Amino acid sequence: MIPVEVTAAPWHPTGFWDWVDHWQTLIAGTVTMKHFAAFLVGNLLFASPLHAETPCDSKGISVGNKMLPAEIMTALGVTKYKTNPARSSFEESWPIVQKYGIMSAGELEDWNIGPYCDETSCRAPYGATVGDNISVNVFVSFHKGLITEIDVQFSEVYWDEMLPILDQKYGADWNVDRSPMGVMDFETKKTTTLQLISLKHITNGTNRITKDRCQIWATNLDMVFEHHDAYGPYHSEFVIKLISKDF
Repeated sequence: MIPVEVTAAPWHPTGFWDWVDHWQTLIAGTVTMKHFAAFLVGNLLFASPLHAETPCDSKGISVGNKMLPAEIMTALGVTKYKTNPARSSFEESWPIVQKYGIMSAGELEDWNIGPYCDETSCRAPYGATVGDNISVNVFVSFHKGLITEIDVQFSEVYWDEMLPILDQKYGADWNVDRSPMGVMDFETKKTTTLQLISLKHITNGTNRITKDRCQIWATNLDMVFEHHDAYGPYHSEFVIKLISKDF
């Protein structure tokens, strides 16, 4: 008899269950094919992606999407708001501007008006919260219904509490800059030197529906003058801004 060398042919799966049966054989019957298949499918269904996309939304509002003012306010949890409210005249607002500066004067007027929307934006100076009931002042800008920017302001005393919330939602990929910054009381002209912390998201974000891109950044001090509203003298700010649309 002439000896013949027999070489096993390479294995080529013909279907999903053929692949499962092959691996069930390799693990020497320690589990049944049914159990192994359930294990495999469960892992395929529930495993998290290695590189999840950073979102471009806050409170269910995403830059790159189109929303009506009523939908924006509903997402923020605001049930009553004004449309195109009347603003103070220059003469009416001038005494407040002289005392607190133009930015703080505008904030005080927004607070007195309450939540409102106009042709290009919605403002909720109060009524919206994030995290563990942290009150926030939200400004949403839009162009022909397309959301272009979301600004979220809150009291600086909650900065440390907000950081893990931002990390959980958008990931911890931030460029962090720290530097001294003087903040002035406009009325007394007294300046207090504080530490400015600026965060800029490294990868930016992606609208998961439209695939538009957005910039994401935050700062613990939003301007060089003290505020004079209910959020206290120092405001922190978180911003999401659309960067892939040509207006």
